[in-house]
Formats: sequence, C-alpha cells, structure tokens
Amino acid sequence: MEWHYANNGQKFGPVTEEQLLHLAQGGVIQPDTLVWHAGMTDWKPFRDAVPQAPPPVPADPYAPKRFCTSCGRQYAISELAMFGDSAICAECKPAWAQRLRQGMSSTAPMEYRYAGFWIRFLAIILDGMLTTFVFGLLFMLFFGSSVIEVFRQAAQAGRSGTDPFSLMGPMMGLSGSSRLLSTLLGIAYQAYFLSQFGATPGKMALGLKVIKTDGGPVSIGVAIGRYFATLLSGLILCIGYMMAGWDDKKRALHDRICNTLVIRTR
Repeated sequence: MEWHYANNGQKFGPVTEEQLLHLAQGGVIQPDTLVWHAGMTDWKPFRDAVPQAPPPVPADPYAPKRFCTSCGRQYAISELAMFGDSAICAECKPAWAQRLRQGMSSTAPMEYRYAGFWIRFLAIILDGMLTTFVFGLLFMLFFGSSVIEVFRQAAQAGRSGTDPFSLMGPMMGLSGSSRLLSTLLGIAYQAYFLSQFGATPGKMALGLKVIKTDGGPVSIGVAIGRYFATLLSGLILCIGYMMAGWDDKKRALHDRICNTLVIRTR
C-alpha cells in the first residue's frame, strides 16, 4: 500500500507503509499529520489512519553511544533519531528525512567516507612517534638503572679484557623486558583510545575514527584483538596493511578479522 502525507502545506509521497512508519519513528510525521492512500474518502490524521503504528525505538541501555550512519560522528543514543536500522544525528536528520521522502529505504545506510591507505599510514607514523616517546620515558623509568649497570660492566670488561659474551645474559634480559614493555604499552594505547574515543591520537589529528561494521563503537575486547591482528598484518611483509589500498571499503587485514572500519569524520 502506498501512502501520501502532508507537511507544511505540501504533499509528499508515495511512500510504502514501512517507510511511513519509519518517518513517524524519526519524528518527521507527527500523530496529527494528515495521511491518505487510495481507497480513503478523505485525508486523516496519522493516529487515526494508522493506529497500529509502533512506538519509537527505545534506547539500548547497554550501548550508550553509537555513530551516526550519515556523518560517522559519535553521539549518545539519546541524541540520535532511529530510522529503521539507521541512527541519525540532529544535524543530518533534515537531509536524511528528505532522502526518505524521495523514496530511499531507511534501512539502507549512507556510505561512509572510508579512510584510504596513505592517510592511515600517516596516522600510524604519528602514533608511532608518540608511543616511541612514551616508551622511552617508561623504559628509562623502570630499567634505566639496569641499562647504566650493563654499560658500566661493558666498559669494565673492555679495560680488563674480560670475555664480552659474559654480558649476553643481562643484555638479553633487557631486550626481553623492552619487548614486553612495548607490547603492554601498545595494548593499553589501543584499548584505551579506541574504546573511549573511537580513535588513537594519530587518527584524531587526521579526522579518522574506527567503528564496527554495524556502526557501533569499538569495545575494549575488540580493540585488544585488533592490536594483535595488526601484528599479523605486519608479519606477512605488511601485506595486511597494504590491503587497505585495494579493498572496496579500505579495510586492512586486521579490519577484516575484527569487523571494523576506519572512516573519515571531516
């Protein structure tokens, strides 16, 4: 059944009954909005013509934040209007409603602006510079005295003719400690920033955001899993990273593994 409705003295339609209900859920059609379909003798208020219309979709208390399907920015669920499966912010709502009036299915989300290989590569460099600086501070804080001691022993061995291989143990210990600290810092960096802000500082600086393929935010568990998946992308000669250059949604291997997307927000 095809419906028509009146808004600000203008007639819109035809739209399907499903689209009509989605428009009502999004607030475009109010209870007193006049609607009509073939077979009706006159226009009637929406509340009288479609009494079985469902109430607006309630906010999910376990998912307090979600990304706007149109612009990709993150908002509290209470700030978004639900058009079927699509969550739309107040800024994008007028344009989205217009698309519905023109016959767009509300369950078909607008394509995100995906972040390509080179801008993601630049974001990795920025993050790398920041984490390297933080790593250096933490390493000297926790292992600075051990490093000084190893250098002291090396200098003493050089003067006394001691076998330099006697220092292999302490040096390997420092190397293992360095690798462990680097891994823990990487996990904490990705888990905190992706779960709290949807982007690392490098990505924030370039207007990028990491989201789930369903438009939802990245959880701590997914962020940690994505960190280890990036290691796999690098182990295979960085081919996993290069996949972002030819994938239709600019996904790297770790994005495919964790069902994430990297999108532009500006």
